[in-house]
Amino acid sequence: MLLTLQSLLLSACGNSFHLREEVKLPNIYQKIKLENISLDSDFSKAFERTLEEAGGELIDASSRQPANTKIIIENLREGKRVVAYTSERKARVYLVFLKLDYTVQKLNNGQKQAKQRISLDKTFIYDANFALGKAEEEKQIREGLYSEAARLILLNLKYRRK
Repeated sequence: MLLTLQSLLLSACGNSFHLREEVKLPNIYQKIKLENISLDSDFSKAFERTLEEAGGELIDASSRQPANTKIIIENLREGKRVVAYTSERKARVYLVFLKLDYTVQKLNNGQKQAKQRISLDKTFIYDANFALGKAEEEKQIREGLYSEAARLILLNLKYRRK
């Protein structure tokens, strides 16, 4: 009986756990410039890390160094809002969000892809007794949202028709 229960639990684990797909970019998307966003921004830094992991390189938009592709970032919005309160009417659960539009342009022929939208969010529970830890948790959530948005952009490039 115990052995049967254990085997059922182990078989269920395999169905709920999936690794994220690794992004490896085609050569045409290896050198990318970002437009409308500072390279010092947290999103740009996360994008650069994700791009390097995919074998690419982020080129400064003001640089004369050649790039194959330009990604134009528009309407970048991020923030948090309260989604639940305690019985004492204090904020208990926050929703941290990131929204942006982007367009991909090939620099060799000027061809532009239709504008795409990314909208990501994650909730976290706030406890005033652990305010410092919660600030760090919120920072990590934001970094995760930036990385996920960057990964989604690169996946779009990976599966885009040449």
